[in-house]
Amino acid sequence: MPEPPGRLRSALFTPGTEAARLRKAVQAGADICIFDLEDSVTQGRIDDARETIAQVVPELAEAARIWVRVHAASSSQMAADLAAVPLHLVEGIVLPKVGGKDSVDLCRAGIDAVNGPGDLPLIAIVESAEGVLHAEEIARARAVFCLALGRFDLAADLGVDPDARTPALSAARAMVVLASVAARRRPPLDSPWLKISDLDGLRVAAEQGRRDGFGGMLLIHPSHVQAVNQIFSPTAEEIAWARRIVAVAAQAAAGGRGAVASDGEMVDKAIVRRARAILGNVEP
Repeated sequence: MPEPPGRLRSALFTPGTEAARLRKAVQAGADICIFDLEDSVTQGRIDDARETIAQVVPELAEAARIWVRVHAASSSQMAADLAAVPLHLVEGIVLPKVGGKDSVDLCRAGIDAVNGPGDLPLIAIVESAEGVLHAEEIARARAVFCLALGRFDLAADLGVDPDARTPALSAARAMVVLASVAARRRPPLDSPWLKISDLDGLRVAAEQGRRDGFGGMLLIHPSHVQAVNQIFSPTAEEIAWARRIVAVAAQAAAGGRGAVASDGEMVDKAIVRRARAILGNVEP
């Protein structure tokens, strides 16, 4: 499956009910904009949101990378969501409450019925114990571009505090990251930070997410975009280190050597691989 171009550090949700907010969202600097038909839209306004998104996507498609979150595959609303969205103009679909490969297959069938056969990319949100235990299966499913963790629904499923580092939540985070790597998908997206005005808390959460192996975050407010983009981008020190490692490795290879020491640090294939991954996340 061809990958959508560009980085994926910030994914900004915006309710699909208000055209003005959708227009503002594409100016926030998020790597992708997710126009929402699910959790942020009340039951009585779903049709309004579908109509609004259908109207503004043609206007905004060239200004931003637009994705649309539809209802879960288990919902009768998903097919109507897909039928309403101009699928040929969006970069991909965000599928919530994914419990296994069957959810992905149902969504793909719905897309094919509207848009014809193809591989429109999917971001699959894992937000249940079932989804966590099937994370690798989900990640390997055709058309899945990236996993995301929905810790609030997951915590409700588990009956635990979503902000506590319980063993089950910590294991779920690790499972989503490991499944993404094993399936050779992009690093997953972490759950959003809900305390809109607490930017210090946001930074702490984002930094922890990056240390845990996440590649970015789902966001619910434009004011969170700048901090998250910064935290999930390589620092100047990391870039300098990576360039030095790659240069040292190239010199060693030219001299017929494998592992080599540089400034007291052993540089082997694993270290070079990490350095190249860092440089792969640097904007040209």
